[in-house]
Amino acid sequence: MQELLDELSRALGRGVSVDDVVGRVVAHSAQTDDVDAARVRAILARRVPAEVAAWQDAHGVATADGPVRVPANAALGFQERTGFPLRHNGVLVGFLWVLGVVDPAVVAGHLPALAAGVRVGERTPVRVVVAVEPRAVRTVPATGPVPDLPGHVGVSDALPPDRAGDAYQQALAAAELSRLDPSLPRVVSWSELGAYRLLLGAPPDDVLAGLSDVLRATVEAYLDSGCDARATAQALHLHRTSLYYRLGRVEAATGRALSDGRTRLELHVALKLLRLRRRT
Repeated sequence: MQELLDELSRALGRGVSVDDVVGRVVAHSAQTDDVDAARVRAILARRVPAEVAAWQDAHGVATADGPVRVPANAALGFQERTGFPLRHNGVLVGFLWVLGVVDPAVVAGHLPALAAGVRVGERTPVRVVVAVEPRAVRTVPATGPVPDLPGHVGVSDALPPDRAGDAYQQALAAAELSRLDPSLPRVVSWSELGAYRLLLGAPPDDVLAGLSDVLRATVEAYLDSGCDARATAQALHLHRTSLYYRLGRVEAATGRALSDGRTRLELHVALKLLRLRRRT
């Protein structure tokens, strides 16, 4: 990769660099006189500063299909530059950055080889964070903090980098639903969406994992009855104490409280989706 970057830098007469999807500086050419303070900081720290990444993301580089022109920002020591998404086998693995505005045709032939040279850490999960109004997209390490973005914000599950596209869709859905549903927090994760996840195609098995057939039948009868314990106990021919014991086991296995309306809705939808699946 180093030889490719140096060759491209000579052809353009400008400094170039490659960052991966979580902001690590993968490689850079010998820097020319036009290098800016933001790039120097990134090279020295081997990581793009958070505020610089936010500025780049605000101009859509993380979701672009082609080159993106990012304007200068004097407060960040950031000169105007052009970002080229790097995709390997259709997966976004990083970005090529060229200071200034360049002819994309000069760069295009180098992109496949540069993308192939970015190592994708399949064992290092990442999360995608999306804000709407204004739109911003960030990719962060799974164990890192969620960046402080304005407006309604969605956070994906922790997924390997080669599933960044899935993570982006999760985060985008969460952000949009946060804006549409006042019962959801301003910053909401995919795992907090409850029944919405199921309606968007998540498998019901994820919600019902850990529940035996007996517990599934018990909680389904309870939810079918409108959470009427007396009616449920009669329908299942149980003493009410036994019913409460089983419902307690449901809560322990799922980590969810049946007193919460969104939890009840999520479990109920998941149970009915399982029944629907048996039609095929």
